[in-house]
Amino acid sequence: MRQQVIDLILDIISATDPQSAVRLRLVRHLAAHPGCPEQALLRHLLESSRHSWPHTASPIEDK
Repeated sequence: MRQQVIDLILDIISATDPQSAVRLRLVRHLAAHPGCPEQALLRHLLESSRHSWPHTASPIEDK
């Protein structure tokens, strides 16, 4: 599984613009978790999901 995680990380890094926020976040997580690519990817995905989901009003707020 570790090799799959590393391959995924390399794919993300190579497919994104060097100055993109996605790439910079991933590189920051890799630096924060040396030797633990699984943890770095997990943190990156959790943070990215917070950035990508639009904040919509809940049904209670609409009333």
